[in-house]
Amino acid sequence: MQNQLCNALQHQTEIAPLRSYAVTDRVLLAAQPQPEDWQRFVAAGYKTVLNIRSDPERAAVQAANARAAGLHYIHAPWPAYELEPEHLAEFARIVEAPETGKLVFHCRSATRVGLIWMLYRIVHQGWTREQAEAELRAAGYDDDAMATFEFCADDFFERSSMQG
Repeated sequence: MQNQLCNALQHQTEIAPLRSYAVTDRVLLAAQPQPEDWQRFVAAGYKTVLNIRSDPERAAVQAANARAAGLHYIHAPWPAYELEPEHLAEFARIVEAPETGKLVFHCRSATRVGLIWMLYRIVHQGWTREQAEAELRAAGYDDDAMATFEFCADDFFERSSMQG
């Protein structure tokens, strides 16, 4: 019985749609894409995938699949915690570069990308924290995610000389 339940859960996970949050018409924050998602991204007009997970073997497989689908693939293994201003600066360069086009920005659970997006809006675009949080809520992030973002943003601003 236990094995049947596990198999059923695995099947539900495999057929579940990708957890994603469209924060703008050009940026999609997403959890770990599955092989079938690459063509969906292309069909939706996305041009670039930015993966910030630290797993180089998974990244190599993803890079091959994304490129085979016609996507530009960038792997930037940024930390889950203790983000630095340099990480945000690199993200800003990527997201603001005209050649990036529509961007799928992903990590394992779509939480770290939400945090980086929030910090990017505050630090590089001059948004207030309230504005950045409202955008993430409107995109679909829940209370648990928002609590994580608040904690990690506080940590980022305490460690850096940047204001939040």
